[in-house]
Amino acid sequence: MKFELYRPQDLSAEQWQTYAALRDARAIYDDPFFDPDFARMVGEVRDDTRIGFASDKGGVFAVWALHIRPGNWARPIGAPFSDWHGPIVSEDTEISAQEILSGFDISGITSQGFQPLRVAATPGMTRKGANITSLAQGWDAYFDEQQTLWPKHFKKMRRVYRNVEREFQGFEFRWSDRTDATFQRLMTLKRAQYARTGLYDVLNAPWTQALFDRLRRFEGRRLRARLSSLHFGEEFAAAELNLQSNTVLHGWITAFDPSFGTYSPGNMLMQEVLRAMSQHGLDVYDSGPGLDHYKRHYSNLQLPIESGVLSGSAVPLTPARVAGKVWRIGEQIMPSPAGSLMARARRRMDQIAAVDTSFKGRAGGFIKALQNRPVS
Repeated sequence: MKFELYRPQDLSAEQWQTYAALRDARAIYDDPFFDPDFARMVGEVRDDTRIGFASDKGGVFAVWALHIRPGNWARPIGAPFSDWHGPIVSEDTEISAQEILSGFDISGITSQGFQPLRVAATPGMTRKGANITSLAQGWDAYFDEQQTLWPKHFKKMRRVYRNVEREFQGFEFRWSDRTDATFQRLMTLKRAQYARTGLYDVLNAPWTQALFDRLRRFEGRRLRARLSSLHFGEEFAAAELNLQSNTVLHGWITAFDPSFGTYSPGNMLMQEVLRAMSQHGLDVYDSGPGLDHYKRHYSNLQLPIESGVLSGSAVPLTPARVAGKVWRIGEQIMPSPAGSLMARARRRMDQIAAVDTSFKGRAGGFIKALQNRPVS
């Protein structure tokens, strides 16, 4: 077997075609984060991007887009924005993800959205459910079922719609809003939300801003960004920037104007997006893991998704790696709420490490996060 890592700009047209063909061959990779164009655009703004090809006498059987960080440690392509991640493998491949990492001589990877290759949980990873909305039976059948499951929520939403109609003379939903003003308003509100809640501002790094500028104007063979917005009368209420493939719309960046909070603009926007999807040939909305109330009310199935540390080749026992192992053990053995507090702190540190590519930037991010808000 042969394992090779390439810079995106060094890939030939034939290699990009091989990458696309491997992704196209299996429906499980229809999520936009597995699209070669996503990896290519991230590579344009991140110098540490590498794309690995694993092949044998039968040809290429795995492609894996990654960021290679100090210590030969990997991060998911586009992290922390890549909600799904992992190697794209052919259906008959028996090799494990750990073996693929070892083949590339990568020490390991920290991932929050790993797509498992097997029915059994991946060693070193924690499995949970990603919330999916399937519209395969159409909007009417889907909505009838959800109203039956969650009658109180949808009764409240009917009241919200009536209030908006009465107090704002209606609302306007824009399925495809291409205006710069809406995009900038969304980014401003999202960054204000980070500041208000003390969360780390993942939109602040220059590379993330450059990536979003590329994506929101891009329309590829199977990838595009879709900005949808909701307006009460003539006033902006909410928007979300999502990534779209052939059949999947992946919920990504969402924000609403807090002054309209009593009108549940986020839930209204979700309903209008789902309604519009069924009219545009999209069957699946992916809102990722977590039990946020809107996910509970609007998802109707779950897919397994994993997070944690996946080891590859022999991991150098650097002080940082030793400290990381000790910290994770502490999360497991400490009584609650101490263990939960440690887990939240670790996830925040992982996020900062994924966004800031320099040591100075990561150190500053850690300090600022601690100053802004307790981890609890």
